[in-house]
Amino acid sequence: MILFYFLAVFDYSITAGADAAYDDNVFDYAPKYLEEFMNQINPERFPFETYDDLKTKLSLNLLVRNKFIDRRTTTVSLELSNSNYLTNHAKDYSLFTAGIRQSFDKFAVKFEYLFMPRYLIRYYQDPQGTAYIGCEFAEHLWSLKCTFWLASATHISAAFKREIDNYIENFDPYDSEAYRLGIESGFELLDFLEPSMSYEFKDSKTRGPTPDISYLQHGLQAGILFRLKFPPMSKINVEYHLDYRIFTTELPPLLDSPHSGRMDLKNWFGVSWAFPVLTSLDLSLGYDYEFRNSYSDIYSNIAELKNYRKWMVSGGLRFEY
Repeated sequence: MILFYFLAVFDYSITAGADAAYDDNVFDYAPKYLEEFMNQINPERFPFETYDDLKTKLSLNLLVRNKFIDRRTTTVSLELSNSNYLTNHAKDYSLFTAGIRQSFDKFAVKFEYLFMPRYLIRYYQDPQGTAYIGCEFAEHLWSLKCTFWLASATHISAAFKREIDNYIENFDPYDSEAYRLGIESGFELLDFLEPSMSYEFKDSKTRGPTPDISYLQHGLQAGILFRLKFPPMSKINVEYHLDYRIFTTELPPLLDSPHSGRMDLKNWFGVSWAFPVLTSLDLSLGYDYEFRNSYSDIYSNIAELKNYRKWMVSGGLRFEY
């Protein structure tokens, strides 16, 4: 009886996805560390079988809608995703997301919470000893987003986010809290062309006192979505991300040289093509390339340790009901 009431009163949709991607540098290693891994130098730092891997991702998203407030749509969203690596199981992670969005004609507000129970960066030397152990953390992310429609196909959004990263006990000095402020715009330039742009400022403070990984970050994103007539309902999405990170530690270089005077510049480029293969079933193919360059006036060989390059090629299926 409850199920029939739910189906009759609420509008809902379910989306399930399955993706596979080849990642040629799973741990974002600099060339120096890739060479050490392949030559078994400092093997305790690399307790892995491969530096590249096949990543699979399963996701499930539920949207439930109704008009509770002045005949305006309220949407509740729940999403679960699980990412697994074929060989490097220590890199497996899950994401849980819950949100609620309220529409007010040309204005909408959305609150969302994301929880990641565990994520491994890579193995670092134990700050409390000499052995190398996995540097892992859990993340909580709360976000509030307001969207305004300036025209039927033009919108601008402003977002405020609060992020907390809680590292395992041995890496407690890495525990961080961050505030993130962002603005985004998107519009339909033509029937088949949708450009978008966004900017985010992030202020992250760490517990410390040493090391101090606090930083300020400016993030820019630009994208273009092309809607194609052949194959029918297909689309190509091209995106570019640029992150400029400035580490803000005030510790003397002798205490925290890897972060003193350091700046990181990370570039990411991605392109994907999605098209329907059956009713409610889409196939997507994608490629992305990422690289980071680090600079420091104090730590002269920072680039040798922190610069990296990686690329990924992927394919996936999406089913919507």
